[in-house]
Amino acid sequence: MYPFYIHVAAMGAGVILLAAGIFAARFFRNRRWWLKFHRPAGITGVVCLTVGAVATVVMVSLGGDGHLQVFHAWLGLAAILFAISAPVLGTLQFTLRSHTGQIRRWHRRTGYVAIILCIIAVFAGMKAVG
Repeated sequence: MYPFYIHVAAMGAGVILLAAGIFAARFFRNRRWWLKFHRPAGITGVVCLTVGAVATVVMVSLGGDGHLQVFHAWLGLAAILFAISAPVLGTLQFTLRSHTGQIRRWHRRTGYVAIILCIIAVFAGMKAVG
């Protein structure tokens, strides 16, 4: 049961940090500090989601069940993949200057999709647990 609590805590922290990063980018862009908050919040959120995913792999392996057997697991995997791609795209927009506008659009889209998938995964997980 111990990995389950790590999973819940890490995923919860990850979702909150991703949401805080998006919130800062959306509503505090006119403040000087928004990017200094947005970037570490997003990266730390992705790290938390990854820790939660590792805890899940350990939990499922200890239980003897197969991986990715429930809808919640597939949603979580998709959410983590989108969450990982968002900071990568966010960094690329500063390095590939000739494509900044296009990369920025994809950075925003992947971030929004990641948080939406995370929220849906939370409810699917709650339903799966009972």
